Amino acid sequence: MTDEIKTFWNNFIQENPQLKYLEDSKIDAWSFGNTPEMADELVSLVMEGKKTATCSLLRAYQGYEDEIPRVGVYSLICDGREKPMCIVFYTDTFICKFNEISERHAYEEGEGDRTIDYWKKVHLKFFTSYGDFHEDENLLCERFKVVYK
Repeated sequence: MTDEIKTFWNNFIQENPQLKYLEDSKIDAWSFGNTPEMADELVSLVMEGKKTATCSLLRAYQGYEDEIPRVGVYSLICDGREKPMCIVFYTDTFICKFNEISERHAYEEGEGDRTIDYWKKVHLKFFTSYGDFHEDENLLCERFKVVYK
């Protein structure tokens, strides 16, 4: 956890005194994807207001169940160099199989032409890079709104 992340989080709390209870909480800071370039590209979509949803392999949380995003929780998104970019608030989370993702979710992820075909193409490539992936695997889907930049 960098000092810049801590400062960004503390500034968010100072500007929102009703959230003072978060001062001593663990900061959930993360970046999208698996490369700095992907992280930069996807967080820029969030900053533009195009990306209001994401997903991950549910199995990635095995052993870390307490870190699963939940409705009503705040999270800090960084760019590809761990620079804090924004804080989001989870408005919805749900489990869905890869091959059952809705057009709505694909659109809300904000990537490419925002179609289900584009979403499946890029996410299939991404998830298969982790090996042993199958299209009926469960994903953790999240919807969020930016509350601080």
